[in-house]
Amino acid sequence: MNCEELAQLLPDLVDGTLPADIRAQAEAALPGCPDCQRDLEISRQIRGILITLQSEQPNLRVPAGFEARLLARVRTQQASLDILDLTSQAFAAWLVELINLIGGLLSVSSTTLSSAPQASDA
Repeated sequence: MNCEELAQLLPDLVDGTLPADIRAQAEAALPGCPDCQRDLEISRQIRGILITLQSEQPNLRVPAGFEARLLARVRTQQASLDILDLTSQAFAAWLVELINLIGGLLSVSSTTLSSAPQASDA
């Protein structure tokens, strides 16, 4: 399994949704690719943050493929940055994406709340 194939499987590897045989192949390929190991750790961190957000905000729904798109964006930006700027730039891009996601979800949530029937004070 090459790095590109492995990178595509990382979100599913973190989710635990890969079939056993493919998971075994991915886990066997990881030690040979430091970039994939780093991406796996980033994917685990993203997953942890999203789980925490969803537990704190039960109405929060993460769009399908969000984690994969976010990881792809981090990977793209990492490829174009030098090593000194990598962490801050990747984190900033992730943070912007997360703020956009939360902002969109809060807009939907506040619209839903404002259209809900209000109890009278009677």
